[in-house]
Amino acid sequence: MEEGSEGMVKYATMVLDFIKEDVFKDRKQVSVEEVVTLIAALTDISVTLLSRFRKDEVDSSKATEVGRDVFRYLVGRLGFDVDHLAGRPNIYV
Repeated sequence: MEEGSEGMVKYATMVLDFIKEDVFKDRKQVSVEEVVTLIAALTDISVTLLSRFRKDEVDSSKATEVGRDVFRYLVGRLGFDVDHLAGRPNIYV
C-alpha cells in the first residue's frame, strides 16, 4: 500500500505541475468556478479511465453518472452545501 501512495504522489505532482505550467500559465487569478470545473473534469476522466479496466464494458453514461456522484461526495466531505447540485442535470456547467 505504501508503494501505491508513493506512485500517487508522483502522478499527482506531475498533473499539478502540468496544470500550473500549462493550464494556468501567466494567470495571476483563477476563479473558484474554474477550479471546480477543472476538478470535476479530472474526476470524470479518472472514473472513465478506471471503467475501461473492467471485464464487462461500462456504458459511458454510467461512468459519467458515477463521476458526478464521486464529485458530489468529495464536495460534501469538504463541507460544502451539495443540495443545490442535486437538481442540476450537469454539475460541470
